[in-house]
Amino acid sequence: MKNLIVSGISLCLLQSSNSFSIVPSFKPHALTRSSTSSRFRTEIGPTKQVIADLTDENVALRNELIRKDAIIEGLLSTLQATAMTTQVDAIHHVTPLTDLVNVAKEACDAVTPMLQAFYEKIAENKDGGSAKLKNDATYFTIADGIVQHMFIEHLLSGGKFAQIVGEEDESEINITTKPYMVDDLVVPDEFNGIIETTLSKLKALAKKIDDTAHRQLTVFVDPIDGTREFATGHGEYVTILLGFNDPTGHPVAGMMYRPLTEPCYWAGGAASEDCKLGLLDMAETPHPKGMLVTDGKVSPFLSQLIDELGYERINSVASGNRAMMLLEGKGGAYIRDTGGFAKWDTSAANAVLEAYGGCMAKLPAFLEDRTLESYTHLKTTKNLDFNPNQVHLTLSNAKDKSQWMKGVDVLVTDVTTIKEYSCCQGLVALDKECMDDLPAIHDAMLKVKSEGLWSKPVFT
Repeated sequence: MKNLIVSGISLCLLQSSNSFSIVPSFKPHALTRSSTSSRFRTEIGPTKQVIADLTDENVALRNELIRKDAIIEGLLSTLQATAMTTQVDAIHHVTPLTDLVNVAKEACDAVTPMLQAFYEKIAENKDGGSAKLKNDATYFTIADGIVQHMFIEHLLSGGKFAQIVGEEDESEINITTKPYMVDDLVVPDEFNGIIETTLSKLKALAKKIDDTAHRQLTVFVDPIDGTREFATGHGEYVTILLGFNDPTGHPVAGMMYRPLTEPCYWAGGAASEDCKLGLLDMAETPHPKGMLVTDGKVSPFLSQLIDELGYERINSVASGNRAMMLLEGKGGAYIRDTGGFAKWDTSAANAVLEAYGGCMAKLPAFLEDRTLESYTHLKTTKNLDFNPNQVHLTLSNAKDKSQWMKGVDVLVTDVTTIKEYSCCQGLVALDKECMDDLPAIHDAMLKVKSEGLWSKPVFT
């Protein structure tokens, strides 16, 4: 008999005629030979496989600990930012989240004329310097930077919230001294007047936000969701997204707003206060059996799921617009296993869909047992929803793009490889009218998944 310690676990190898069997052993000896045996033989293959399996398990456990540490880090950061202030004036703030939704709506109203002015200019001369290409292959416009700057630095600032996360956090904005600048782009002088007017409105609105009522909330801001559509003259798909999240990262209030339609359609809400507000462009003929799909490639899993359910494919673009389409009856479900979207896309949408009686949840937990688990929306340096050996590395989710190679499929084991705000666990989103279809959707997913390798979801 031979004892072997692997990763802190003692294994006992029992000699048989040709090989060794494996049974648990708790003796502290590292490597001994039975006193009654002068020779023994082993088949190296099975032993190496045991070691490899245990090593893989240790790697998975290590990454799970890293992920949980990151969640704790995010929670501690949020709690620290609250400055330990939790008192709310019960008389003036009976419905603090509803008050916040209303201010968010007014803020979107305030920036709309400025956005429309930029949109008209870009549509007329989209190659005239008002837009540039970011490294992640999405258009960035002057409007993105200015709107986010106004929201974060002037509307939401002053320590009223625990943390604020914006899509354009890396941008450098100057609307204090002329010429106004967004990174290396000079804002045309013709926009100076409307920028100053808009800024004045947002500063006034900031006074409506209570200094203490929301200090435990983390805000996610997407100043222009659908930037490519904004920059290419398809403004009807553009939304402003403002999402407010509790200390655990769950969305509790939100605003989705289309600034470039006539009239401006919008939806806001907070489920805990039974707040459901909005002006929606309702479908003349509802499509409860319509599956909203992106303008990109549909995965084999989703394609077969649509066929199994007998749903109709409904083309759609931009995350915020897609969530509003659910509320408008233009589709019944929005499901995906592939990524390409981020948490500033899901924060507001999740909160509003829940306020309207629908849902937005990560795909793996739903696939497992129909659990509706939202993404974790907190300020962080590590992805709080990452699962090792499940996510495939892509150009859109790689933190270091040099690690991605076209045509090479890589399963990620290290959370630090993935962008901190990438949504890499897929998505299940339904309108209230279709919530009763969840069991049938789950059953169809399991059937499709069981049919073969190419039918399984590929999380990115």
